[in-house]
Amino acid sequence: MRLRIISPTKKEEFEVVWIEVLTPEGSFIIQKFHAPTTFLLSPEKEFTYRCKTGKQETRVLEKGGLLEVTSEEACLLIN
Repeated sequence: MRLRIISPTKKEEFEVVWIEVLTPEGSFIIQKFHAPTTFLLSPEKEFTYRCKTGKQETRVLEKGGLLEVTSEEACLLIN
């Protein structure tokens, strides 16, 4: 699945196997063909994803963010 991360200063795109997000409701794992969903991501929480290359990356979202998920793509908007 494609992951796009968009901030005011840059746009990034990755092919990922899964994404893990922390929301006020709990932790969620997102994979290809996930039901369309929008997540409000908690400030100061980790956002983790594993690329198809095997590389895993974790970021701390200082101000939180908004993640929109479709069956083929996830788009993370952050400040």
